[in-house]
Amino acid sequence: KPKSRSQKVVVNVSAPEHSNAHLPNNPNACEGNFDASQVELLQAIAHEVRTPLATIRTLTRLLLKRHTLDAETVRKRLEMIDHECSTQIDRFNLIFRAVELELSQVKQDTENPTQKPSVQLTPMSLGDIFQSSLPRWQKQATQRNHTLEVSLPQKLPHVVSDPTMLDQVLTGVIENFTRSLPSGSHIQVEVRLAGHQLKLQLESQSKSQPTCPFGSAAKSSLKSLGPLLMFQPETGALSLNMAVTKNLFEALGGKLVVRQRPQQGKTMTIFLPLKS
Repeated sequence: KPKSRSQKVVVNVSAPEHSNAHLPNNPNACEGNFDASQVELLQAIAHEVRTPLATIRTLTRLLLKRHTLDAETVRKRLEMIDHECSTQIDRFNLIFRAVELELSQVKQDTENPTQKPSVQLTPMSLGDIFQSSLPRWQKQATQRNHTLEVSLPQKLPHVVSDPTMLDQVLTGVIENFTRSLPSGSHIQVEVRLAGHQLKLQLESQSKSQPTCPFGSAAKSSLKSLGPLLMFQPETGALSLNMAVTKNLFEALGGKLVVRQRPQQGKTMTIFLPLKS
């Protein structure tokens, strides 16, 4: 795995004649202390922070402008603010956790190759995750003009994993899945038993372009930012790359398999161990 490199950035703000040297629109801004990947990473992080803050500020100002506020209006606005905060906190927590696991794996490969990353795995109810997260996944799909169909068995068995981390990883996978599809796509999520494992499968069908291979346009627009992250210039969105996402599922006791088939779209299959 690539070793992380740190660079010391020195910005001179005392000389007025150089005050524009580090602005993003300066053609030489990527030279010297910054390189292109650093600028893209800063832009992506700025977008990820600025967008929810702008939404929260709008909701807050709408509340402040109201001379009379009924309890129901306040509750709905506060729920929206809580949702914006929770979404970003969970996304960045997942990125930080992925970084910790990758660094831990690099260290273990050097000191003790047989040791696995330390993630506390316990028996848990997958039904609880679906009950709390399905409305959020439906909202993610609706916001991008997709339809989401979920097929669950009558009784979901218990699996062995980390409840909080599994919820965040699944939400991240579904978010990236919906984000990469052309508008108007249909997403089918099916959960069923597969021997000693639980199988969760995501499939997509494009209504507007049924003969177009899945994600070809979206795939070409994604740019790599170092060994962990991907960046989508059109939306400014950051996400973990597929290799890191697969490592996360392995740390959670499961496995992620991705298949892309021409004319049929992309299929993501997640396997989780059942409670014995």
